[in-house]
Amino acid sequence: EDQKEDTGQEVSKKHPREAPNYFVAIPIMDDQILDRIEDVQELIFSKEPDLLRALLPIQTMHLTIIVAHLGTEEEVKKAVLALKKSKTKVEDILQGKDFNMTFQGIGRFNNQVLYVKMLEKDQKMLSRIAEAVEECFIEMNLDISESKDFKPHLTFLKLSKVPWLRRRVFRKICLDLYKEYENSYFGTEVFSRIDLCAMHKKKQESGYYYCDCSINVNSSGIGESKEQ
Repeated sequence: EDQKEDTGQEVSKKHPREAPNYFVAIPIMDDQILDRIEDVQELIFSKEPDLLRALLPIQTMHLTIIVAHLGTEEEVKKAVLALKKSKTKVEDILQGKDFNMTFQGIGRFNNQVLYVKMLEKDQKMLSRIAEAVEECFIEMNLDISESKDFKPHLTFLKLSKVPWLRRRVFRKICLDLYKEYENSYFGTEVFSRIDLCAMHKKKQESGYYYCDCSINVNSSGIGESKEQ
């Protein structure tokens, strides 16, 4: 699979050897949010059945913080360590409070990608968290050069998943496909976990990405980190 499919971030193809193969993600697990995304996907499918393969599986919903090229097992181990180190920094940012990420409305990237928007006020806090994680990866000299400026987006449809469609029929996604939900409230996710995910390893039975490491972060500062 193309790395763009998994992360929601555009990736340069000039240096295929350096293409990202891992990403750091915040999983979205709130039932209300996932149910509402499914409703939108079903609506789009009912209007344009050809877009079925452009819809991302609900089990994979996440926000990408950074993408990384980890070329060796040693680098994967360093990335696991970097994520574990970020836990303290992230919990310092939370200052003992829950961080509620609220999602409302649908946005588009270049008429090729549909995503659920996060409220501006929540984006600021998440940007600080993303920065803390990024710093830990940079300190470990890991290659995150393909990461773009952080802009949280919960992607649920990508035309790049069906290139033949993009060439022949759908050069862009029309508002008519989802206008009923354009400004809808999707729900609130309580931030609780950050994952180091492999793009190309077999997904878990749940349908979510293979995780080399997950850290639980919470307002109380109590949480375990878990490695596969």
